[in-house]
Amino acid sequence: MAWSDSGADGVRRRARLCAALLGLLVVGRARAAGAQEGGASRARGACIRLAVIDSTPAVAEWSWWLAGGGGAAFGGASEGGLGVLGVGSEMTTGLASFGSGAMYGGPVELRWGPWFGAFTDLEGARGEGGLLLSVGQVRHARWGTYALRLGGGLGDDRLGLAPHLAMTLTGGVRSVAGRTSERGACDPPAAPVPSAFASGLRLFGTARAGLGDEPEWQLTFGIELEPTFLLPPHSLSKWIGAHR
Repeated sequence: MAWSDSGADGVRRRARLCAALLGLLVVGRARAAGAQEGGASRARGACIRLAVIDSTPAVAEWSWWLAGGGGAAFGGASEGGLGVLGVGSEMTTGLASFGSGAMYGGPVELRWGPWFGAFTDLEGARGEGGLLLSVGQVRHARWGTYALRLGGGLGDDRLGLAPHLAMTLTGGVRSVAGRTSERGACDPPAAPVPSAFASGLRLFGTARAGLGDEPEWQLTFGIELEPTFLLPPHSLSKWIGAHR
């Protein structure tokens, strides 16, 4: 009888111990779940409070410009100084990019596309067009954006009534406000917008060779300006070519 009481007490002690261990396990799991939920809530709060600014090149970026400058004509009977006035337009799309997003200004980007223009040397007029290749940076082209335009056209001016070939080098400031977007810290990066407008101010140098009976060519230099670049809103980022 004494042994039976002792055995029953042992069973009761073991049952109480198991119940205590089970209670500790349940409490521990509840506290861990609460901590995880609190951490997730804090993380969600951080994503909401923290804004990330992206600079994403558009699928197509276009611009237009007014040009003015001067230079000289060579060959034929029309040698001498000349002035030039012109207007043009271009559209580019991404060709390739190099470097890391951690670079100041972002990766180096190559863009290409068609261009068209018309100009006068104050004695006649010409139309022309072709392809261009430009190099800059995704967020801020700190050394400027440069482009090479190749093409040709037709007109009647000091080059004569004849077709011509043209090569232009440009360099300056290019700003694309449509690249900039904001998102939460936990949101995916912004997708490229279909199109965006590029503004800017740049220097140009152009060589044109007439394809008439006599070899004649022109060499001109000047400024190309997209007029809204000078209009509000004014900001340092726009003036230095930062797309953000």
